[in-house]
Amino acid sequence: MSNPNSSNYHVYRRKVNARNGRRRAAVLMALLALLLLAAGAVMWLRNNDPLPASAAVQATAEEAAAAFTAATAAPSPTPAPATPRPETPETATAESAEEEPYAPRRLLQQVDTAAWDTSARVAATLNQDYQNTDHRMVALPMLGTVTDDYFNTVTFVGDSLTSGLGIYNTGYLNAHYAAYMGAGPDVIVNNTTVENLVTKATETPIETIVASQPDYVYLLFGTNTMVSPNNEDRLLAYYERMIDVLRENLNPGVIIYIQAIPGVQEDVVQTRPGLDNARIAAVNDQLANLALRKGCYFVNIREALTKTDGSLIDEYDVGLDGVHLNPAGYQAWSDYLATHTAWNRRSIYIGENPNYIFGS
Repeated sequence: MSNPNSSNYHVYRRKVNARNGRRRAAVLMALLALLLLAAGAVMWLRNNDPLPASAAVQATAEEAAAAFTAATAAPSPTPAPATPRPETPETATAESAEEEPYAPRRLLQQVDTAAWDTSARVAATLNQDYQNTDHRMVALPMLGTVTDDYFNTVTFVGDSLTSGLGIYNTGYLNAHYAAYMGAGPDVIVNNTTVENLVTKATETPIETIVASQPDYVYLLFGTNTMVSPNNEDRLLAYYERMIDVLRENLNPGVIIYIQAIPGVQEDVVQTRPGLDNARIAAVNDQLANLALRKGCYFVNIREALTKTDGSLIDEYDVGLDGVHLNPAGYQAWSDYLATHTAWNRRSIYIGENPNYIFGS
């Protein structure tokens, strides 16, 4: 006897299979319709396009080729190089004329290596006239402290201010002096016969300076000359000529120091209008310029002897005229000189040599 549930199952399966068949048929019909539509669209495009697809592709390729040909046949101009640096007769050679336009040029004159140990004077190319130089910027900086023996071969040249260094024990009694009352640089230039305030000898200054055979000469003039106003040009002219006279008579290796003119007490200007501290500072600027031009060292002793306003420190005033110094002032002056010298390998320093490098 058959199972009724089994017959029901077969009926159900037939219904499911029939439904799935209808679904597949519908999908196939839809795909076929899409294919027909696509084919119709292709036919329509072929019938309505003015150029066949192959012709359109060919035309596009021809246009691109024509554009490339035009670009390569007439390239854009290369930017012109910068105007070359003009060559001097020394640097212009036949070889440089044949070099490529961008080849590096020789910046220095060609050197004849066969004559490397010779020298010749070269014309100055820079303006060597120093103007408006602040004397504080030109002055020698502090270095090591030299021993007193350094001043054995120093000759101080100046007026009565300088003489105190050779009279007071706070100065340098071991140095040589050419110091004269009321003197200016014209005393040296004119070879005037005067009395030495330290040695009391009557002499011509240049002979005394040469006889001392100095290694170093320290100059200080200006206070006496500046008592009269409006004579800065005269002072500087004589100062420069004095340096020339010294160089003409001394050994070439002698080093010359120009010392700054110290300030004076504030009330001095009332009786001596030329000794205005602002004017003294301005003249010191010119003396610093002179030192630069003449190859001398400038020593700003004013830094040790004056206050910030440029006037003489009260404790250093001898109390007579507001200009001259007492022993304490000369101690400050001499201490400053010992710590402000140009370095020299011959100098002996207290403590370690400030510029000692590998035994130099």
